[in-house]
Amino acid sequence: MREIAAGRIVFGEPNVEPSLGGTPLEFVSIMVDPTTRTLQRLPAIPLK
Repeated sequence: MREIAAGRIVFGEPNVEPSLGGTPLEFVSIMVDPTTRTLQRLPAIPLK
């Protein structure tokens, strides 16, 4: 994808399961494909 984006990183307690929030991914128009477990570009929605 070769895109640069910025987001907020939150560090949790040791031994806590990591999670990747949907909001930072949606902000840069990326989604996780659960079937292939890869990142995919969200389709653009034209503005009227």
